[in-house]
Amino acid sequence: MRMRFAAAGLVLVGVVGLAGCSSGSSSGGASSTSSTSTTSPAHELTGTAWVLRSYRGSAGDAVAAVAGSTATLAFRPRGALDGSTGCNGFSGTYVADGTALSIRTGAMTLIKCPEVETAQETALLQLFPQVARYTIAGDALSLKGADGATLLAYTAGLTGLTGTSWTATGVNNGHGGVETTTGTGQLTADFGPDGVFTGFGGCNVLSGTYKVGGSGGVTIAGFAATQKRCAADVDELESQYGAALGRVTTYDISGDQLTLRNAAGETQVTYRLAG
Repeated sequence: MRMRFAAAGLVLVGVVGLAGCSSGSSSGGASSTSSTSTTSPAHELTGTAWVLRSYRGSAGDAVAAVAGSTATLAFRPRGALDGSTGCNGFSGTYVADGTALSIRTGAMTLIKCPEVETAQETALLQLFPQVARYTIAGDALSLKGADGATLLAYTAGLTGLTGTSWTATGVNNGHGGVETTTGTGQLTADFGPDGVFTGFGGCNVLSGTYKVGGSGGVTIAGFAATQKRCAADVDELESQYGAALGRVTTYDISGDQLTLRNAAGETQVTYRLAG
């Protein structure tokens, strides 16, 4: 029997790791964060996340970030760091004191990247250890070397779910795996500025209301859907999508990507920012 969505309200309790200027997993998607306590008390950078705009090339010039990929950097609580080079995701730690800053990268995914993204990744991994200080001006973050030269330039990313629209890139199939099929890109989620949640399940239009609460929480109530019937494979994906949304308890935005997880930390739906 295919699942319909007109049941009781769907609840998402999101924990925004990116408060303040937040962004959003990377193309590589390493979302692990260290629990090492290196920044205490919380620093100005804590809870912020950024999207790469440019980096210093070998000739000392500013090289624009690779178009079509999103390189991110997120400063988590307790000195934990994570981000993406535009292809591979990484974790690490940072120490901030005033405007002084040091960055150490740790575990990293091992996706084989296109040549242009590999060049960017190599440059970033060489530049991170050279960071000695930073400046923030409006929505711009500059990471500088000991000589004051700008090594990496970032812009602020998203500040939360409100007013954002997403296109799915993967859905939990209910058997422990997140799959991408030909129909996945038809699935959407829209968090309207007026508290209205809408989306598309591949066959039916989804609707409801959502309310953002304290500590990054968000609830979706009155979740319903139209009752159109489609091909069996479309219906199955829509059922998986609805079930996955029903299991969600947390979310994480990194650059142009949104990940929804359940209470056990298992990924339920992944998205890319629409448009």
